Amino acid sequence: MTIRAERLQPIEDVTVIPSPSWAAATLLHTEEGRDALLVLRVMPPDGGPLKSAIVTAVSCRQSVFGYPDDEAWSGDPRGDADHPGYGFYEVLDSTWPDRLATYNRRNFPGRPLEWGRHFLVTCHDASAQFLAQKLTVEIREDSFEATLGEAVRRLWQE
Repeated sequence: MTIRAERLQPIEDVTVIPSPSWAAATLLHTEEGRDALLVLRVMPPDGGPLKSAIVTAVSCRQSVFGYPDDEAWSGDPRGDADHPGYGFYEVLDSTWPDRLATYNRRNFPGRPLEWGRHFLVTCHDASAQFLAQKLTVEIREDSFEATLGEAVRRLWQE
């Protein structure tokens, strides 16, 4: 059996990057496999005005937020010279879903679960990783505070 190395694939339809200086990334994630929302400041890759964004990890099963920061992940072996820096990625050939499936089989051997795809958002002071069905990035015109309020409202609406 050949084990392929994890690698980063930029998410094609995202036209912004997390702000290289103080993205103010804020993660909202509730229990029971609901969406996880990451609110942060973004900008075009070639510079330009900062905007706010809501990143939605749809049907998120698990998230990891915090370290590593940009100084640590700049040497991440999953990346390559074509994909350095701040951004939104899918981690291809991730081992994360398999590790959770193995863990789950200990107590629930006959109940397989769909763990989703592995996504990575790399910011200046933190990174965010998600096991989710998909990742979307919505660029907003309102203030960061208003965007954060909208994210909280969405998370708790029925």
